[in-house]
Amino acid sequence: MGSDKILENKRIKMTKLYDAAYDLFTSNGVHNTVIDDIVKNAGVAKGTFYLYCKDKYDLVDKIILKKSAAVLNSAMKTVEQEEAAHHFDFQQCVACFVDYMIEYFKKDTKLLELIYKNLTFELYEKMMNYAEMDSAREAFISNFIHTGVNNQTAQRRLYIIVSMVGAVCYNSLVLKVPYQIDAVKPELYHSIKQILS
Repeated sequence: MGSDKILENKRIKMTKLYDAAYDLFTSNGVHNTVIDDIVKNAGVAKGTFYLYCKDKYDLVDKIILKKSAAVLNSAMKTVEQEEAAHHFDFQQCVACFVDYMIEYFKKDTKLLELIYKNLTFELYEKMMNYAEMDSAREAFISNFIHTGVNNQTAQRRLYIIVSMVGAVCYNSLVLKVPYQIDAVKPELYHSIKQILS
């Protein structure tokens, strides 16, 4: 019983750190946020911060992974439901997935900005290897392999699609240039379809 209580306390402290840091990172920016502000807003000791994170950039990565995994998991569930209901082919599944992400980021531009400004290739690789991404990644790669493309090319195409969608969403939804997202969506989907074929 005692170990359950300890684990629960750790989870609560970690959640407080994540929530406080996310609020500060999205309102003040990562560079303008210091660890003292994070622990003060979280109501935890500075030593607690260092139990869970090396530095604030480690915490940024952890927040991006955690929040991205939740969004991606929800997107995949939606795709699976739509695929079952409408017998979508692979291209339609990818379009459904991208549409879900666009609609999600329309409502949460702060998360989009945090991800886009801080997403390194190393973090992208960690994200792609998250358990929540297994089914999406494997479906994408196996569909490409069926068309005669090798695994490495399939992974590159997945990276291109993720990067392209991220850039278009960031420019349209956060910077609001050069086009509104709904105006550019047909061209985005056309480009994705060409990469998939």
